[in-house]
Amino acid sequence: MTPYCVLKIVWTIGGGPLRAINAVTVVMSGLAILLGLALAQPWGLRVPAWLMLLPAWIGMGFLVPMLPLIPALALVGGDTGDSAGEVRMAAWEVGLLSVSFAGFALGVAIAAPAYAARRWPLGAEVPGLPGVRVTLARLAAALCVALGLPSLCWAAGATAGLNPATLGNRDAQWHLLTVNNGVWALIAAASVWTLTRHTGRLPLLAAWLAAGFLFAWGSWKAVLSFAVTPEFPPPEQPWVLAAQNHFGAVAGLLILVVVLLTVADEAGQRELPGGRQRSRAGA
Repeated sequence: MTPYCVLKIVWTIGGGPLRAINAVTVVMSGLAILLGLALAQPWGLRVPAWLMLLPAWIGMGFLVPMLPLIPALALVGGDTGDSAGEVRMAAWEVGLLSVSFAGFALGVAIAAPAYAARRWPLGAEVPGLPGVRVTLARLAAALCVALGLPSLCWAAGATAGLNPATLGNRDAQWHLLTVNNGVWALIAAASVWTLTRHTGRLPLLAAWLAAGFLFAWGSWKAVLSFAVTPEFPPPEQPWVLAAQNHFGAVAGLLILVVVLLTVADEAGQRELPGGRQRSRAGA
């Protein structure tokens, strides 16, 4: 994130109508750099867990699922400005920002699981799942399937739920993003369902990452839809977009609760003497 932070500092000093926004992003990028250091350094283990994992969860949700799309989106092209009145960035600036975000996403994707493994060692099997966790997991999985399948159908050419007046806005970028949304929603469904069976690191990491994706992008797009009128209306009907964004955010929160309950229950099994005795007896 350092190149991004430096570039934003230069833009802030240079002034302009976006000076306030650039100043905010300078602070945000500085916090992202601090988060990366805390995840990798021993002193990060002394930081309160929520202060580490909440921003890591949201940051991973925003960036990591977009990693495979960065080269594809660069190939199909696209607007570098968000509105008609915004000054377009130079190609080298777009490249620098892309490298910064991709580097941060890759770094957090590696550092956050390693940090969690050091702080909360996990076992392989869940001896008995509380009913509330199973119920939440099933509800979240159903929501994710309901979100993922329509997205994949739209990307394949289906038009149910789309606005006939804006079907022409289904460009290559829209197809890529729609496929990505559908794939990650189904990854979320599969991983949270798997957590009702066992707590292997792969399904736990997949559930954590997919939940962050659903919550971060769902919340962001829900807020953005109320705050900004798009220059090019999306192909989806407004009510469909609203349902996707809000239910996506809800599904992400449900999966986060399931993940935290899974980790907490497994940690409790390891900490309680009775849990250790049961483990030895069953070994």
